[in-house]
Amino acid sequence: MTKCELLIVGCGPAGMMAAIYAKRADKDVVVLDRSTPGGRVLSTYQVDNYLGFGRVSAEELVLKMVTHLRDLGIEDRYGKVLEIVREGRGFRVVTDNGDYLAEAVIAATGTKSKPLGVEGEAAFVGKGLSYCAVCDGIFFKGKDVVVIGGGDSALEESNYLAGIAKSVAIVHDLPDFTAAAGLAARVRRNPNIRILTSTAVVGFTGERVLEGVVVKDKATGLSSVLPAQGAFVYVGNFPETGYLQKTGAVGPDGFVAVDRDMKTKVPGLFAAGDVTKKDFRLIATAISDGAIAALSAVKHLDDIHKAE
Repeated sequence: MTKCELLIVGCGPAGMMAAIYAKRADKDVVVLDRSTPGGRVLSTYQVDNYLGFGRVSAEELVLKMVTHLRDLGIEDRYGKVLEIVREGRGFRVVTDNGDYLAEAVIAATGTKSKPLGVEGEAAFVGKGLSYCAVCDGIFFKGKDVVVIGGGDSALEESNYLAGIAKSVAIVHDLPDFTAAAGLAARVRRNPNIRILTSTAVVGFTGERVLEGVVVKDKATGLSSVLPAQGAFVYVGNFPETGYLQKTGAVGPDGFVAVDRDMKTKVPGLFAAGDVTKKDFRLIATAISDGAIAALSAVKHLDDIHKAE
């Protein structure tokens, strides 16, 4: 079993920033991730709204982050966390690659977009297909795009894209939107947005990049192709919090509730980034969360050490 003062679960922007702040406070830090460092940043092609970098590829931005991490002597380790349970004043972190005993934990595992599960979806991710219009919308300026979904996120991003793209088509499989009435009304008034309800997306098509979205009219059963260079999927997200169930920190919606100091209701357990209940899920907000969570964790560790 490996012992440490602070264990951070997740090596995306929130987790890496938390590790850097904790390391600079001279804490013994371990960062675990079940995949390549970078989190959902790597699901986009380019980033052009991160201060100090201008337009940069997601790969290059993540490389800079990881290099910063390792320059401080912080090693990210592989491990899928299976569960976290209270043990003494700290936590036992059970992984598929050995167990850890940590005095404090920061959960920074983020979310995953719910995929449609249709033909061609996986092949066009990063090649015209995206799950984040704020992240990638600018790359489709003057082009035809399709937004899939009928909730608040889908409609909010459709309004955003309508000011960038040549045209926006919203495809929703139900007769009516599930979004707030006021938001739906604004979408319907937008002359650059076309609405197709009771219509299901059944596939994506193209050669090397996305060229069209295959849809099926649920009333007639007829299929057609909407020409599009971009498609944005908004059928929901789910937080990566299964491993936290035994802690009692996970809410009914699956997200972790935190206060302004990134503290959960469990002493010694903190959370940062997209895994928390929040309105905005961006690289900038994840990094801010990570810094705050680390500073709070450092204070927690100092307090328990003074009490010894």
